Amino acid sequence: MIQRQWALGDELAGFQLVEITQLDEYEGIGYLFRHIETNMEVFQLINSDRERFFSYVFRTLPYNDCGIAHILEHSVLAGSQRYPVRDPFMTLLKGSTNTFMNAMTYPDKTMYPGASPLKKDFENLFHVYTDAVFAPLLREETFWQEGVRLVCDEESCHFEGVVYNEMLGDSADHDSIVGKGSIRSLFPDTPYSFDSGGNPEQIVRLDYQQFRSFYSQFYHPSNCKLFLYGDLEVGEYLSFLDEEYLKTRGSLKVNSLCPTSEPWKKERSVTLTSPMEDGQTKESASVVLSWVTTDVTDPLQVITLSTLVDLLLGNQAAPLYKALLDSGLGVDISPESGMSADFRQMPFLVGFKGINPDLAEEAKACIMKALQTIVKEGLEPEMVASSLKRIRFKQLEIPGGIPNGLRALNRSLRGWLYDLSPCATIESGKPLEALEKELHKDPRYFEKWIKRHLLDNPHRCLVTVKPDGEHQKRQMDAIARYATQITESMDKKEIKLLQEQNQRFLQFELEGDTPEALATIPRLHLEDLPSTIRPNTHQEVQCAGQPLFIRPQFCNQIVYADFAFNVEDLSERELILLPLYTRILQTTGLGKLSYAQVATRLKHLTGDFNVYGELGSACNNNDVLTLLCRVKTLKEDFAPAMEFIQQLLSGANVGDLKQLKLVLNNFRTDFADSVTYSAHSFASLCAASVFSPIQWEGEQLSGLHQWFFLESIEEKDLPSIAQELEQLQKKLSNRRRLLLHLSCDEELVQELVPVYEAFTEAFADLGAVQPRPRSYNEVSKGSIHEVQLYRLPATVSYAAWAMRTEKRGTVLQAAQILLANILTGNDLWEVIRGQGGAYGVAANADVMEEICIFSTYRDPRIAGSYRDFIQILNKYAQIDIDSVHIENALIATIGSELKPLSPSQDSILAFRRLLYHISDEFRAMRRQHLLQLDSKQLNEGAKALLRAAKEEDSYVVLSGAQLLETEKEKHPILDRPSIRLPL
Repeated sequence: MIQRQWALGDELAGFQLVEITQLDEYEGIGYLFRHIETNMEVFQLINSDRERFFSYVFRTLPYNDCGIAHILEHSVLAGSQRYPVRDPFMTLLKGSTNTFMNAMTYPDKTMYPGASPLKKDFENLFHVYTDAVFAPLLREETFWQEGVRLVCDEESCHFEGVVYNEMLGDSADHDSIVGKGSIRSLFPDTPYSFDSGGNPEQIVRLDYQQFRSFYSQFYHPSNCKLFLYGDLEVGEYLSFLDEEYLKTRGSLKVNSLCPTSEPWKKERSVTLTSPMEDGQTKESASVVLSWVTTDVTDPLQVITLSTLVDLLLGNQAAPLYKALLDSGLGVDISPESGMSADFRQMPFLVGFKGINPDLAEEAKACIMKALQTIVKEGLEPEMVASSLKRIRFKQLEIPGGIPNGLRALNRSLRGWLYDLSPCATIESGKPLEALEKELHKDPRYFEKWIKRHLLDNPHRCLVTVKPDGEHQKRQMDAIARYATQITESMDKKEIKLLQEQNQRFLQFELEGDTPEALATIPRLHLEDLPSTIRPNTHQEVQCAGQPLFIRPQFCNQIVYADFAFNVEDLSERELILLPLYTRILQTTGLGKLSYAQVATRLKHLTGDFNVYGELGSACNNNDVLTLLCRVKTLKEDFAPAMEFIQQLLSGANVGDLKQLKLVLNNFRTDFADSVTYSAHSFASLCAASVFSPIQWEGEQLSGLHQWFFLESIEEKDLPSIAQELEQLQKKLSNRRRLLLHLSCDEELVQELVPVYEAFTEAFADLGAVQPRPRSYNEVSKGSIHEVQLYRLPATVSYAAWAMRTEKRGTVLQAAQILLANILTGNDLWEVIRGQGGAYGVAANADVMEEICIFSTYRDPRIAGSYRDFIQILNKYAQIDIDSVHIENALIATIGSELKPLSPSQDSILAFRRLLYHISDEFRAMRRQHLLQLDSKQLNEGAKALLRAAKEEDSYVVLSGAQLLETEKEKHPILDRPSIRLPL
């Protein structure tokens, strides 16, 4: 077939081609089409990437704090004209091989992205999303469910809703208040001064008509951009768009371009409050200095600021980070420190966490003095060179994690969103070249940038956020007063209408979707999936007496070396110190080299170096306890990198008391920073910990108990801990502990194996490792019903309920794995999220650990959700489960084999399968077990979980004190003391 030759001005299906750009960085060509009638723009980046990607993008400027854009983002994907189900998003998700599927609200835009490596699945996603954004039903019941609704019982009236509950959780997070407050205060004259996610006190004031009006204003095709990426045809889907959605819509002038903020002539200051738990001190505040800097539309400015963030704040030895730590004003720097490219004018933030708010002016003076010193003395040339080399490495590496299309979209929107070409900002290589040219012309380019855009820039704001024990009470009292105000102003007719609306909502939730509506959603079938697994093949050789597994693949001249130290012989004390050991190992000096010099050397020699504990249950019924190290290097740097890393592993200054104190504070801060967003994960780890020694150890190393252990360390303990860490280092420096893995281009194998051998030989042979017997009183001996309650500043809860599954490799466990998938996408989602208002809910059966965990996220209930878990599981022990649900769950589970993996992802996955003895035969057997399942076997799986829970179960809740107090009256399991988290 002769391919069409495209030229500017060509027309197709009501669109005109207005731009063609060769994009070598993406090995493709960009085509920008503009719809003649509506002016909607469609950008296609055509290349050979099988992970096809799309995203609809609308500029959505908030004009208050009601969170309309956020609620619409949830509601648009809740039923449309062609697909009138209540939740097409979840219906699609249940039977899709997608690698990315989401909807996201930003300060000035809303995005609806999806990706899949299977063309049929991609088209299913694209068609459903397209109808969702252009023809949503926007039912009033959807607004009540996803946004907010007033609910009255015999005692009082209160508000419920998914986004309302989500933002209650967000508004209780200290760091979120710091970050949002710092940025919003910079832009008082633009829509950025509002919270696009919503403030709960204002969300309750939103009504359905405002909600509909916002959609009509901002979701017209004239305000829409569509990004398409991957192995597609030029002009594909344009006829579909024009014929079905665009040609009758006309053009609409939408005022949606976010203006720039007027420059300030004088700096400002703001003081805010955040929730405070009993036991927190005045020194729990944050003080942050924020600036408005340069335009995000200039790629040189973006890479300049992002590189400066790395140079100034990239690690504890970076000059600005170090100056703040050395001042002793705070415990650590604020995790909100850095820059953002999600605003038209990029903000830069830096400040303290764990500081007395009375020291705000001293904190500002410290930051400004540090920047002045950096400008005067200059940045170290070696540090700048290493940072630029790391950027080059990232550009050379085949990326993983998120779809390449999403990366390209995010870059393109820095210009495209503000009416430039998408190609104006889509590349990363050319801006780096421009930066290097600027540095060549003027080696003090960075210092002059700091002086101009930070030191001499009065458009900055000093933000102080003080914990306040009355913060949440004021918030909830204001919301309660508004609910009372509404109800007291109602006449009998309005009260009756409210009752009817609540009844309508309950009926809407209970009715569910009709079979006819569900049949409209396109879905995959099992025959659309690959029939075999991807084999985990290796070459095995001996390397200085230790096993080395080699996995050749195309890596673009980058080397991935993964190796694990067996730590099965460590004592309980040594194990709990292991996380602290890995931290200081990566943030300290080596011999006479300072940490700053070590960090610069590592950045120069590697693309990444990481050390962490890796532990779990293996298929051979043994436990895996290792210290796992990951190294990425350019091939020419492999030898010096491995030599340096060996020296670091065996001789790093892990006993440096000053550095140990800094690392300890940083580690504690990381736990405090992550708890709000990862509270369900902490609950799950804690709930699972009672079922086996390895799960107990995993929680001790990375869960709440590691946090409590770190908080228990006093300054007087540090000298003895330093000695313990030095002894641990000596103990671990034993080649007999090593298991080695190498992934690289095939032609490099012969050259690199001797380097790995030299690395291994450099460690002493201290004899074979003898595993110690491990048992813990806290671990179940066959009968346990554990309940643990923890307090944190929040108005919502995070919970996990755990029990044992059947043994791995059995058909019954396969049934429980599939059942968990079905429950997550069906009854749990509909009951606990849809009716109960939780932001998230899931069931997950872990094959290797033989544990099933039910968890909730930002849930306004506790007792109700716990009862729902049990009732739903009982229901699935009896009902005839729809074959469509089973097939969808199989597609989602087995379809993961289709996900494209980067060399880095492939390498660590292959190595972990070796560590845990997960053979291809086991994987194939598990697949066959899954494929043979029917409803009766799933019923048996549910019954087995219920039986297991009667013998042994564990329930963990993290929640605010007020909610715990209210909920304990609803279930006796909650009537017990709670433990305050060390915030």
